[in-house]
Amino acid sequence: MKKENLKEKLTILIAAKVDHEDRLRNIRSTLSYLRYHFDVNIIISEQDTSSKLHDMCKAFQCRHIYIETDEFFNRQRGVNLAAKEATTPVIAHYDADILLRPAQVVAATKAITSGAAQLVYPYDGHFYDVPEKFFDVINETKKLTNVNLDECQLFNPHSVGGVVMFDREHYWKCGGANEAFKSVGYEDNEINERFKKLGTKIMRTQWPLWHLTHARGETSYNHNPHIELNKNLYLEIERMSPEQLKAHVDTWTWHK
Repeated sequence: MKKENLKEKLTILIAAKVDHEDRLRNIRSTLSYLRYHFDVNIIISEQDTSSKLHDMCKAFQCRHIYIETDEFFNRQRGVNLAAKEATTPVIAHYDADILLRPAQVVAATKAITSGAAQLVYPYDGHFYDVPEKFFDVINETKKLTNVNLDECQLFNPHSVGGVVMFDREHYWKCGGANEAFKSVGYEDNEINERFKKLGTKIMRTQWPLWHLTHARGETSYNHNPHIELNKNLYLEIERMSPEQLKAHVDTWTWHK
């Protein structure tokens, strides 16, 4: 099968901390799937007390950024560090356990490079959690057609998480990822609200998103002790006018 060549157009940014063996398994499956379908740049930004992804990054030819830290996982800092290394016109926040049809990624990339959009969700909003019973067939065939969505849990029919793709210059103009957020929870909603309020051209593509199920550890919404902080940061952005928001973003240091 011929790979889609997106090397000059797209860089996939993955921020990760391996807090469970399931995470390691899913990252391997995601990277294997991406490398099978695409010739594309992948940058993995890892935060941990010791690297668990060095060898995997080498095997899958990913650029590896490692931050040795015992601090709580800062996903947004991770994607920003990776984004600063990117040189392509399109970048993607890409969770380490997400699969999409190749056509979805290609369509989203084209929408941004053509100027039709500045932010694209490369799926229709439906976020499905794929149970382990389908993992072997996905890994063997590198296809999603054998996954019966009736046997998958629909997490959200209007999701703004998982994968989001940006015009790289516009990404930094709007502040990049908000590093005040801790771990995961409300950061995807904040990006959607902020970019929309700042006048971003936003689109979606066809088809759903497939999420590889996993145990929930420290880097999950369910176990984030900072979830109320994240919620309040999101609500603060939601209450601002576009003018107030622009002034607020101008005070951030990480995007300068």
